[in-house]
Amino acid sequence: MVLLFAASLVFAGSVDDSAMQDAHFTNNGWVPQGSKLVLNIVHKVTNDEDSGIFGYWALDSYNRHIQVWQDHIEPTMFYAVARYDGRWQTFAGALSPGAGVPQSIDAFGTFHGGYLATFTATEMISDPDYKQFGNIGTFDYGGTEDDVLLGNYGAGQTGPATPWNWLDAYFIGSSGFTQTRWGWTYNYRSQTWNNFDYGTTGDIVV
Repeated sequence: MVLLFAASLVFAGSVDDSAMQDAHFTNNGWVPQGSKLVLNIVHKVTNDEDSGIFGYWALDSYNRHIQVWQDHIEPTMFYAVARYDGRWQTFAGALSPGAGVPQSIDAFGTFHGGYLATFTATEMISDPDYKQFGNIGTFDYGGTEDDVLLGNYGAGQTGPATPWNWLDAYFIGSSGFTQTRWGWTYNYRSQTWNNFDYGTTGDIVV
């Protein structure tokens, strides 16, 4: 599934927690009225190692849509929405994300989700390498099957080797980055694993 790139409307109000059941909570606006959209980008990520409860369990490839608004009263205050839509691949021997059951075969599935966040920054970076609106390309995070197969955390996993940080790429003097809501839903045939800030349910066992 391809993430559609489109500007979102901004609404006042709080996040509807009921919408988080399927990780669509990032479609709910909570940005103050009058805030200015200063970043609206989409990019592709490949080879991102995905964290389960017991260790990295899959490699992800996805489209990520990031939007950031600047507060109209306090210009150092920013509000971010990040939406993910993509596919995961697990491997025989990797531990399932929910219960840590060894996977019997290699398998693929889909996932979606994201987060809402707030942070402060002194200014934005006007870097010609990264345009502030539109598609900025593909980033390979350098994750590997071998690292995923190391098992439980503490066995020497390194995680994604070359992750790209949009906050560092676009903002100077950032601090206080806080994900106020986050969650992802993973699907494989009839199985679902929900991983949210308030807890997890289900599992993916192949």
